[in-house]
Amino acid sequence: MEVIQVVKRFGLCGGMEEYVFRLTEELSKMGVKVRVLCESQLTSTHSGITVIELGESVKKPRWFAHIQFSNKVSMWVKHHAEKREIIHSHERISCHHVTTIHSTLFNFPKMGLPSLRKYMNEFLEKREMSSSRLKKIVPVSQLIANEITLKFPFTKNILHESIPPGVSQINVSKKKLDIDVPVIGFIGKEWKRKGLPKVIQIWREVTKQYPSAKLCLAGFPATDEIGLNSEETQNVELLGFVPKKEDFYSKIDLLLHPAKKEAFGMVIAEACSLGIPVVCSSECGASFGKLEVRSVKYSESINFWAKEVLECINHKCEVSFTGLIPSWVDSARSYLTLYKF
Repeated sequence: MEVIQVVKRFGLCGGMEEYVFRLTEELSKMGVKVRVLCESQLTSTHSGITVIELGESVKKPRWFAHIQFSNKVSMWVKHHAEKREIIHSHERISCHHVTTIHSTLFNFPKMGLPSLRKYMNEFLEKREMSSSRLKKIVPVSQLIANEITLKFPFTKNILHESIPPGVSQINVSKKKLDIDVPVIGFIGKEWKRKGLPKVIQIWREVTKQYPSAKLCLAGFPATDEIGLNSEETQNVELLGFVPKKEDFYSKIDLLLHPAKKEAFGMVIAEACSLGIPVVCSSECGASFGKLEVRSVKYSESINFWAKEVLECINHKCEVSFTGLIPSWVDSARSYLTLYKF
């Protein structure tokens, strides 16, 4: 079997990018001949994978960057791809056989006034879903599958069940809880969208019962202004970007992830794999699966959110989850089956 993976940035530099990188490596280990089309390679991989760099596109506007990359991919495929190769895209292109949808759909439900940006993004999204070559659409969560069904009902016959990301092994032992000083963790590069302002509000409410409760924050520059006063910073540890996730998970008793909207939420699955309790918004794709999490509607009050966090702490941050956390091998096997269309 021969597969071409298409992604702008090939490497461990984001959730979607890690998905493609890990999937590519596992497919290669299973004997699949894999080529990668990208703008740039950011992480080295083993010699069995051929990476073709097509060069950087403009950064903004994003819709124009999508068009530039799509055109480069189409031109390369026209002149170099073999007919037997399956083109598996993770981007807004138009010459693919399989597309994996990693994000919630654009402007859905519709909000605001029309604009060129909205028109072009809607056009590119619909083009991706209706390509003449397209055989399968793969959402990474049931949340996205539900959105695709509602926004693009014509995809019903090619919409595959979700294939969530696997979880890489994280070598860390679960922290022993000090009930007087519980540590609430949050990690995320796009911290506003992922709910850090709400995390801080919830933590403030929790400190009314546990005055020494601490926050451990990671994934973004420690110099970012996040709305803490000078007195509060004494109980907040800012790790910044963490090259090793162990440096974050080894310090926390509970993960709090009140994202307004999240296609999946890798950190949720990672925390669950380590036996760390999770309180997240029900708008996170990971909350739809078999993971043992406390899911709360994003719109619920801060008091309600704090109540869920306090229940976790009062139960000594113990979790009863005994199910299997999907691995990247599981994800790759699912795609191997899917490629036999």
